Amino acid sequence: MEKPRKGSKGGRLTIYEDSFKILVARDYLSGNLSQLQIARKYGLTEGNIYYFLNWYRRHFPQVPEPPQSSSGTTSSEPELARQLAEAKLKITALELLLSNAEREMGVNIVKKPGTKRSAK
Repeated sequence: MEKPRKGSKGGRLTIYEDSFKILVARDYLSGNLSQLQIARKYGLTEGNIYYFLNWYRRHFPQVPEPPQSSSGTTSSEPELARQLAEAKLKITALELLLSNAEREMGVNIVKKPGTKRSAK
């Protein structure tokens, strides 16, 4: 997977897409890989990973991190918690996608409550 970038011309700092930052941060927060392993996986530096984690925590404080395994829980509870965290991440990503599309196109995409059907 290629890193989605924008604004990487003429010595300027590379600006990464928000969706890519979310992907990298969630990959690290899943707890399976270290920062160095994530950096190697995506071709980034450890500083990038640190920045992406801080950015993610600032922009999505309401999204809970996946729970760490603890003693005394059944095997289905961590799986359900992981699925819930993934579902919340997808909702957050879709809301971010819609807000970006609305801003770029200058059109309200999300239907407002109270809008009535036109009579045919």
